Amino acid sequence: MTATKRLSEVQHNPGWVLNVNGVVMNGDWQVKSPFGSVETAVVLDKDGKPVFDRPVYREAPNVNLVVWGRGKDGVAKIALIRQQRPHSDDPERPGNDHPSVTFGQTPMGFIEKVIGKDLMPKYEGVEHAAAREASEETGARVVLDIERPKYPWHNPNPTFIATWSELVFVEVDLAKIEKLKHDRNEPIFSAEYITVAELRRRIADGKDEVGAVYRGCTSNSVWFIFFCTHPELW
Repeated sequence: MTATKRLSEVQHNPGWVLNVNGVVMNGDWQVKSPFGSVETAVVLDKDGKPVFDRPVYREAPNVNLVVWGRGKDGVAKIALIRQQRPHSDDPERPGNDHPSVTFGQTPMGFIEKVIGKDLMPKYEGVEHAAAREASEETGARVVLDIERPKYPWHNPNPTFIATWSELVFVEVDLAKIEKLKHDRNEPIFSAEYITVAELRRRIADGKDEVGAVYRGCTSNSVWFIFFCTHPELW
């Protein structure tokens, strides 16, 4: 659970207020979807007194992956996908009329709900979700190994996100990769496996040859953790 408090639990004049069609909603509020929620939260000092409020965001269970494999020459290659992120501003094109920003990123996705034998909704296992996402987003068909690093969780931005993503490294057989199918609901433009040197170059440059941006904090952080875990691949 988060260390914050709801407005109803403390005496605090909120700085963040919910405005619905011009009507300000006083007190606690929550916005929910199947994929997460946003709600009021108050940060306290060491004495338990309110300092400031900022909405807390929670995501449904999800995984952040590094999918990788070795080529015939033994050189490691990392799965890279290009995906549009329509919510992102474009620092090079101020305003709201620019095309969606495309990011070069690592695979990631929500853990799916499944129905068990008792007919109760449950979430699929983390390793199963990792293998499924590796297949769906990168075309991998044969998984050689699934690894969880030490402290296998990842928080994309703890300044306002309460929940953590599962962190998984998936080694696949690069000789058995299918072409990415384009019938998904996500705008994933391409998937490829690139050398570590090429990934490092793209991150240093900030963009690749087709304009995809390499400044997404989740992907860059996950890659950093992977290479700290496997410095021999760097």
